[in-house]
Amino acid sequence: MKNYLQGVIALLLCTYSISSFSAFTVTQTSFGLDLDQPVTQDTTLVNQSNKPVRVRVDFEKPPWAKAKYYLGDQLVAYPKIVLIPPKGQIQVRIAPRIKKDLADGEYVALLVFKELPPRKNSGQVTMLMNIGIPYYARKGELKSAMDFENLRMVKADQGYQLQGELKNEGNYSYPLNIAVKFYQNNALIKEENFKKGFYREQLVKLNQSIAMNTDTDYVEIVFANDKIDFSKAFSFVL
Repeated sequence: MKNYLQGVIALLLCTYSISSFSAFTVTQTSFGLDLDQPVTQDTTLVNQSNKPVRVRVDFEKPPWAKAKYYLGDQLVAYPKIVLIPPKGQIQVRIAPRIKKDLADGEYVALLVFKELPPRKNSGQVTMLMNIGIPYYARKGELKSAMDFENLRMVKADQGYQLQGELKNEGNYSYPLNIAVKFYQNNALIKEENFKKGFYREQLVKLNQSIAMNTDTDYVEIVFANDKIDFSKAFSFVL
């Protein structure tokens, strides 16, 4: 599960952030759950200020996730609203209430902690913080598959551009390492590597610039992830 969480965190482009300037912090910054053996998990909210802080706990659908893979309506947070004393802390539990007919694959929600305004408003403008924590869960057999469309290497002013469209046809999210290898007279003259994350059923448009100022005969492009035993290679004459 630790490696799984590391992979998930590498993928995230979360719309919320954890700020060092917020009145409160959350001790756990991500959740990963095996839906074949669901368990209640917890995190702790810590009040860094000298005043009480009220926080509401909600679930939201991440912008990258399709509605059918949203897990928030199958999760319960308690307590729903907490009052954290000055310099104090309170524990919040997250309990799964998973439907029995849920299909295999990955599901996701954002666990959002929303700071509420003080009950007695002094008239001062107060910045209220939201903190979003990714909650990923997986069930059953996980399948990886990638659809490649219009993959090509296009000549550019300062080298080349790797272009194309990739869609994750698997039932969970994962990153791919992309290696671009240029050859001249069958000898490797340059290699460039980068990583790209693919959410479930996400379409990604590639437009990766690669500096290249020498002649080259052909290029080999390898998409791979050793942890999930995935590898796909393409070659183009230049």
